[in-house]
Amino acid sequence: MLAIILLSSCLLCWIAYRFYGNFLSVRCNLNDENKTPAVEQEDGVDYSPTRASVLFGHHFSSIAGAGPIVGPILAAMYFGWGPTWIWILIGAILVGGVHDFGSTLMSVRNGGRSIADTMRGLVGEGAGKLFMLFVILALVYVIIVFLDLTANTFAKQPAVATASGWFIVVAIVFGVLMRSARFSLGKLALIFFPLTFAGLAVGHYFPMVEMGKDFWIYGTLGYCFVAAVLPVGLLLQPRDFLSAGFLYAILGLGVVGMLIANEPIQMPAFTGWESEKLGMLVPFLFITVACGACSGFHSIVSSGTTSKQIRKESDVRRISYGGMLVEGVLAVFAMGCVAVLTLSERETGGTPVGIFAAGAAKFFGAVGIPISLGAEFAMLAISTFLLTTLDTCTRLTRFLIEELFSWRSEGSRYVGTFLALLLPALLVFQEFPGVDGTLQPAWKAIWPLFGATNQLLAALALLTFVVFLKSSKVGYGFALLPAVVMIVMPMTALGLMVQKFGIGTLLGGTAAGMFVMGFFLMITSWRSLLKDSTGILEPKEN
Repeated sequence: MLAIILLSSCLLCWIAYRFYGNFLSVRCNLNDENKTPAVEQEDGVDYSPTRASVLFGHHFSSIAGAGPIVGPILAAMYFGWGPTWIWILIGAILVGGVHDFGSTLMSVRNGGRSIADTMRGLVGEGAGKLFMLFVILALVYVIIVFLDLTANTFAKQPAVATASGWFIVVAIVFGVLMRSARFSLGKLALIFFPLTFAGLAVGHYFPMVEMGKDFWIYGTLGYCFVAAVLPVGLLLQPRDFLSAGFLYAILGLGVVGMLIANEPIQMPAFTGWESEKLGMLVPFLFITVACGACSGFHSIVSSGTTSKQIRKESDVRRISYGGMLVEGVLAVFAMGCVAVLTLSERETGGTPVGIFAAGAAKFFGAVGIPISLGAEFAMLAISTFLLTTLDTCTRLTRFLIEELFSWRSEGSRYVGTFLALLLPALLVFQEFPGVDGTLQPAWKAIWPLFGATNQLLAALALLTFVVFLKSSKVGYGFALLPAVVMIVMPMTALGLMVQKFGIGTLLGGTAAGMFVMGFFLMITSWRSLLKDSTGILEPKEN
């Protein structure tokens, strides 16, 4: 059954890419004759024309993180695998794919500017700066969350920390050689993909000495700073190209393992319209799945790093729309990993990351990989995505700080990166009262807000795309409907949080603030949509 679900999902996503992706390309007039920001502003640091095969790896690794794994697993446990699967497919094809495609295209057509700066140009200076602040705060929160998760994983599993360190070193060497014209990408890939996977054996048999969580927090902060200021071709591109290999291996082995093992589904397809732990299916299913179907974070990546590396406009379809569809397939696989576990096995796994590793190890075992090694492989893949998301978020926050203050100099990338990491470095060690009143880490205390905030960001990005299309005299119905869906769900969720927790609590007060900010930005966007404007779909002059 699971194999049929996964294979049918792959088929539907391929059909969507072939036909709906082509519709998007034609409707938005993708033209390879137009020069992209990567070509016009090439600097070897942030702006760098990159072949689609390499850039796809960066883009996918950056948008994935733990999102398409954690969200579908939680949704399947709370509401059943049936509604989770349906929303993943519909969301990835018609909502998230359009969101990612539009975010990248807008940036490519506007000199590589961020989604926040694009909104500022479309709906006004005040609203644009407010949106930029909203995005910066969202990115800071993501950095805090993933910083804590990464440090915690490395502290508890030295084997994964060792393998991750090995992977970074291999990626840097790969990047240095890739920048040399003497070596082709194909030949290098044949050498470095096996070296990358060799890190799994190194970590398994030669794990480093256990270090405390604080050590890994400081170490990860240092890594983020260095990675965010290095040229994209030295670490970001080669690392993400190689990390994509983990994804391909997981999905390939997972599909084969599903077919061979034929594991029965251990959870109901539908558990009910309301979950005691999460709330009503509508809206909380739509904000829980998040990255597996649609994620506002993707708009920041698409318009932050990806758009600055696009060689030609036709690559937007392959990288952004195609990347979202592949993430949808990964989300379906993650859902399958929890679906084959019994209740006791899910409890043993503990966190969604642990549950994913346990489920994936079952499928890997069917193709001859030992259970313990299979679990470590899954954990290594997740930690790789976490590190990728962390340093990409740092670079993106730096971009936004530079845009906010109109900085553009050699020194600004160091100052901007320092400022991007300053608040996470301070807050990651702090504790605040959680939902139950007990002191919890900062990220965990407001975790329930993450999904709603992320999806609200997606709604604002889609609204910006609608305004962009209208101002360009292009039919925008295909983007307007997803925008409306993504407006209703997070705003409803935020309102329910305020009602449940009260405006005087950290969670309720923060939810109220996000609701007011989101409401203002959406009203401003709607007003811009109703105004007459001139076309801007053609590339913006720099």
